[in-house]
Amino acid sequence: MDRKRKHLIRLGAGVAAGLGAAAIAWTGIAANAEPVDTKGDFEAQIIGGGDVAEGQYPWLVGLGSPGEGTAYERQFCGGTVIAEDVVLTAAHCVEESAAADLVVFSGAIDLESEDVVETAVADLHVAEDYNDPIAMANDWALLKLAEPVDVEPIALGTEVEEFDALETAGWGDTGEGFPTTAQWVEVPFVSDADCEAAYPDEVDAASMLCAGDLENGGVDSCQGDSGGPIMSPAGEDQVLVGIVSWGYGCAEAGNPGVYGEVAEFDETIEAVLAGWE
Repeated sequence: MDRKRKHLIRLGAGVAAGLGAAAIAWTGIAANAEPVDTKGDFEAQIIGGGDVAEGQYPWLVGLGSPGEGTAYERQFCGGTVIAEDVVLTAAHCVEESAAADLVVFSGAIDLESEDVVETAVADLHVAEDYNDPIAMANDWALLKLAEPVDVEPIALGTEVEEFDALETAGWGDTGEGFPTTAQWVEVPFVSDADCEAAYPDEVDAASMLCAGDLENGGVDSCQGDSGGPIMSPAGEDQVLVGIVSWGYGCAEAGNPGVYGEVAEFDETIEAVLAGWE
């Protein structure tokens, strides 16, 4: 299949330790992922976005491998701080990893900044029903950090809602390479019916949601953004609506991004958290 998990390896960019764990991005249904097509009639510029401002999404973190090199060189997925010592990410980012294979980068939106804080992962929980009832369903995992991070958590969305637009962010491919500074973009919400029409027999509406410009393309998450957040519009009550998961290509018309829908498994997440207390 050509489905692309939005999970990154920067081969040849200093990734040494943990490479085996990170390499799952290119196996199974993610095999033979093709480069981002920047030759369409849209401007592949996350795609179509801009720099995240310091403090804009304090809960946005990078997930990477321990070892030598900068955080930028070792980051391969995103994540979201949902408690002072817990990060929510995508199951496909960590499904074949041990906690010791992982670190979290917080404290700065520039992964080459001296302000980046690296925190070890002490425990890991992958959704027990990941890939059930279909591939990529229930694509979520929790990371218990070895120590709290000085980061404002975001609240989980608890109600399934429809929106005009959502916001997503990460360090993934922009169509022109991988930025050191996190990017963000506003993406139109796509209804379950339109999502299922775009990906016949591949969408589990109970655990997935779609977002993107169906008609024009040009805005999307992309390779390297997996596990990061998609959020309700900015405001005092901004909540985590979903988790960057998969899609065909990036920012292509007719192929919206697909996200794990947090409101469908928030109670299960809370149960895991309670067991960690």
